[in-house]
Amino acid sequence: MMFDLILIAALAANAESPVKVLDAVVVTANRFDTSDEASPVSIDNINIQKLGNAGIVKASDIASLSSALTQRSIFAASAPQFFIRGVGTNDVNPNANPGVAVYLNDTFIASPLGQNLAIFDLESVEILKGPQGTLFGRNSTGGTLIFHTRKPGESPGGELSVGFGSFGLHETEFAFNTGRISAVTARFSGFARKSDGYTSNTLTGGSENDINAYGARLMLDFQPENSQWQGELSLDSVANRAGMTAHQGLGLLAPEGFLTPPPSGPVIIPCDAARIRRNECVNALGYRYTSDPFSEGYDRNDREDVDANGVTVSIERIGSTSFKSITSYRRAKRTVFEDTDASPLNLVALDFLNKSQSFTQEFLLFGDSKHLRWQAGVFALAETLDTTNRFDTLGGLRAQGLAFIPDPSLFFFGPFRLTQSYRQQTRSSAAFGQMDWTATEKLVITAGLRFTSEENSFNTATVFNEIIAQPVLSPERFGKSINQALSWRAAAHYEFAEGKIFYASVNRAFKSGHFNGGALFPFDSIGPVDPEFIIAYEAGAKWRFTDLLQAQAAVFHYNYNGLQDFTLRPAPPPTRQVLDSADAKISGLELSMRALLPAGFSASAGMSYLDTKFVDFIDANGIDRSGNRLTAAPEWSVVAGLSWNKPINDRFVLSAASNLNYRSQIFFDNTNNPLIASEARTLIDARFALTDNQLNISYELSARNLTNKKVLVDVLNIAEYGFLQQSYEPPRSIVLTVKKSF
Repeated sequence: MMFDLILIAALAANAESPVKVLDAVVVTANRFDTSDEASPVSIDNINIQKLGNAGIVKASDIASLSSALTQRSIFAASAPQFFIRGVGTNDVNPNANPGVAVYLNDTFIASPLGQNLAIFDLESVEILKGPQGTLFGRNSTGGTLIFHTRKPGESPGGELSVGFGSFGLHETEFAFNTGRISAVTARFSGFARKSDGYTSNTLTGGSENDINAYGARLMLDFQPENSQWQGELSLDSVANRAGMTAHQGLGLLAPEGFLTPPPSGPVIIPCDAARIRRNECVNALGYRYTSDPFSEGYDRNDREDVDANGVTVSIERIGSTSFKSITSYRRAKRTVFEDTDASPLNLVALDFLNKSQSFTQEFLLFGDSKHLRWQAGVFALAETLDTTNRFDTLGGLRAQGLAFIPDPSLFFFGPFRLTQSYRQQTRSSAAFGQMDWTATEKLVITAGLRFTSEENSFNTATVFNEIIAQPVLSPERFGKSINQALSWRAAAHYEFAEGKIFYASVNRAFKSGHFNGGALFPFDSIGPVDPEFIIAYEAGAKWRFTDLLQAQAAVFHYNYNGLQDFTLRPAPPPTRQVLDSADAKISGLELSMRALLPAGFSASAGMSYLDTKFVDFIDANGIDRSGNRLTAAPEWSVVAGLSWNKPINDRFVLSAASNLNYRSQIFFDNTNNPLIASEARTLIDARFALTDNQLNISYELSARNLTNKKVLVDVLNIAEYGFLQQSYEPPRSIVLTVKKSF
């Protein structure tokens, strides 16, 4: 009924106005450029206009524009954790295999350390929903994110934008095209973004959650005249010199039951849930947190320094049989200093020092004839990750003279400093192929196969760093795993009429096992955890009703075996990190539409329903979690966008846009504890712009989180120290931007 009303209104308006049609959307879900409505895959395609309307500046921001995508992260500028249809990874360690593969153009970004920053000067973003185990291969059990940057233009020109906003924000973005010079076109782009921060540090009088990020990219496109060969070179470098997310603590211990610690340890009484929610409880040093997540006393200045850079060389030969080579080298370095307890007291402080470097090589062959379109390829990855984690716990008690107690059998372990170091080396290779056979004029059958072999080696050691002699707590330990598996895809789609298709598919995807990067103590298992496998069934339809209205629908069911679950285990000594394997099932429904409406309006909307549950899972604490919902998997999600464009005269155009994102409750671990969850919330962004076509200048006023909601984006359960570590979305921010094209 809703679609019918929209269609009638749009047709009536169109009868009295110039003909306008929905833009064709080109996607690369099958590694060929095809229209979205002809691709038998569920895709969210976010174009440059939507990206601009929503003020996207980090990869993690994309979740606000897709009903199928959620993200969580305890960090500000690195390591986002993506989930598509409830599939991802909840492991906070950087050596974990993601369930969602991230690509920058044709380049696979292996390490999560650098995934959040190289996202600027974008043309579009594709969210490929469901397992992509055939063509996008490595560990993409949940799906794939592809960030498409803008390509060099044939003519000289560029863009410059300058913005000022809330919390002392200053931002600049630029891009310049050289135009064609002989066989070469080039584009140079970059950004700089700085702000004072939106969280008040009541202890120092300063601000936390500041921004200081900058980067640049050079793209060269080689297309010799009268040649079948062409090439592309991309160089990018980005950096962050700003604050780590300043967390908000939530006390878990009853203040009347907390005593000055005797030699045997403090008396600790848990607080009840109602009092915890009212911020009436304390942490292990007796501190009661404020109720305002953006105002707290921090005894340590949180920092997150990140450097990420890379180079990609693509060489392609176009012909009846095409060839493409994609060679990439990327590296990332991160240094994090975190006030983990988020209080003025020295309870827990952590440092994370990470370095990653990766090399990827992919060779592809493409063929396209009247009845058969096919591709085949090989892929190789070599990655090395070096990590040093430093822990300083109960420093406030150390300052009062309490001695270090090196006895892990005691619940109260005593103040300790320790350093954990590990190296993980990954070697992954795959061979794959896929074909689309046009069986009849309307029926196309797809079949794909991929064989993957992955080897991981891991070595780790932990030592105490105390004034007394430094006993080795955990002698160096080694682990090695080799996983091999077949992934496959079988699908068919039938075109009832032009712009109207029905498709069905079944996929098997694989994510290799990995090691427990949080294994600190001798009795912590380093793993590896078993591989994950998903068999996904999906059916859907894509329907262009008219040139003014298009809709899509999909239903799906996943059988999930070996889900790699990450748990913070409350057992002596404190804060043990554990990896488990579980089985789960996921079922869901997705609907989306886009339409041109009367009076210069256009609209888009998407809705997702997810039913997720563990079906066979005894966790690291020996508790049966079967029946619980999966991490970061909302039952309901809705995104909606409305934009308006109205010429005032021959020179000026007025435009406006608004985006709404609703998400029901999500949990941040397998316990489904409502204290470790984000409640249902609705976020609204808005943008207004005046464009001067004569001077090629636009003046834009935009607002994110317009209603100023306080939204949890992550929670870690650190109950051993008497608190939950909470991370929040930024509060409302308003930005005025001036953009100039030349």
